[in-house]
Amino acid sequence: MWEGFKAFLRRHRRKFFITGAVIGGVYLVGRYAKWRLAEWQREREMEYIEHARKQHHFESNLRTCTVTFFSLVPSLRETLMESLNCEAITAKLREKPSNKLALWEELKILSFTRALASVYSSCLLFVFLRVQLNIVGGYLYLDSLLLTRENSNGAQMHIAEGLQKRYLALVTYLLGDGLDFLVEDIKRSVQDILGQASLKEKFNHAQLTRLLNHIRQSIEHSNHSIPMIKCTQGVSNGTAGNGHSRKGLEKFMMPQDIESCCGSANEEEDDNFRNLVAETLDILDSDDCRTVLNLCLDSGFSNFISNMVPFFQAEELDTGAVGGLLREPSLNLPLAKIIPIVNGQVHHILFDSDNSYFQDLFKVGSARDFAANVYEAFSVEVD
Repeated sequence: MWEGFKAFLRRHRRKFFITGAVIGGVYLVGRYAKWRLAEWQREREMEYIEHARKQHHFESNLRTCTVTFFSLVPSLRETLMESLNCEAITAKLREKPSNKLALWEELKILSFTRALASVYSSCLLFVFLRVQLNIVGGYLYLDSLLLTRENSNGAQMHIAEGLQKRYLALVTYLLGDGLDFLVEDIKRSVQDILGQASLKEKFNHAQLTRLLNHIRQSIEHSNHSIPMIKCTQGVSNGTAGNGHSRKGLEKFMMPQDIESCCGSANEEEDDNFRNLVAETLDILDSDDCRTVLNLCLDSGFSNFISNMVPFFQAEELDTGAVGGLLREPSLNLPLAKIIPIVNGQVHHILFDSDNSYFQDLFKVGSARDFAANVYEAFSVEVD
C-alpha cells in the first residue's frame, strides 16, 4: 500500500508542484494586493488630512487678510481726510468770505478727488494684502511642514521672522507715499475733466455716472510715472524692484527703488527680501491680478454710484399716503448741489466696516480664487 502511494506521488509530482506553485503564487499575490490596498488607503488618508490641514491654514490666512484690511482702513481714512480736508473749506464757506467762488471751485476738485481716492485706495489695499499675505501664508505653511518632519534640524526656513516683518512692512508705502501719488494722479484727472465745469451746470444721475467713468478711464490710463524715493529706516518708504518705472495701478502699491532698502548686515536676508519683492511684483503685474483689481474697482464704483441714486429721485406723494413713492433717478441737479453729495461718500465708503461697500467688495468671488492660486503657488515645495 505504501509503495502504491509513493508511486502515485511520483507519477503526479509535477502536478503537485504546479498546483503548489499556483496556490503559493495566489497567496503571495493576495498578500501583496492586501498590502498595496492598505498602503493606498494610508496614502489617501494622509492626503486627505494634509488637504484638510492646508485648507484650514488657507481659511485662517484669509481671515488674517480681512482683519489686517479693516485694521488699516482707519489709517487710510485719516490720511485722506487730512490730505484732502474738505471740511476746512466748508467751514470757511460758512463764514461767507469774499473768495467764495474760488473756495467752491477748490471744494469741487477736492470732494471728487477724495471720494474717488477712497474707492481706489481701498481696492488697492484689498488686493495687495491678498497677494502679500498669501505669499507669506504659503511659505509659513511650508515651514510648518519642516517642523513636523524628522531630521529637520538645520533645515533652512522659507521665511524667517525678521524677513517676514520686513516684507510685511512694505504695505506702509501704499498707506504713505503710494497714497500721496495716487491722490495726485486722481486730482490731476479730476482737474482736467471737471475743472472747467460750471457750478451751475446740471447733471442727472446717468450723466454723473458717465462723468465718473470718464474720470476713471483717465486715471487708469494715465502715463504719469512715480518718482523714485529713497528708503528710510530700512523699510520701504518709497522703493521698489530694480529701478524700472512701472505703469498701471501697481505703481501705487510697491515702491520704486527697493535696492535702497537693502543694505542690512545680513546679505542673505537682503537676497531673500529681493526675491520676495520680485515674486510680489510678478504677481501684481500679472493679468490675473489686474483682472481681479478691475472687478474690485467695478464693485466699488457701482456701490459708490448707486449710493447717490436717492439724491436724484423725485418723491411722488399719493393722496392719503404717509410718505411717498421714490421714482426713477430723473432729477437734474446743479454741480454745486452734487458736490456735498460726493463729498459725503467718504463717510459711507471708509467709516463703517459693515457697510454695503465693503460687503460688495468681499463678494468679488474671483478675489478669493485669486488668493487661493497665490497661496497654492507658494505652499508647494519646489525641488
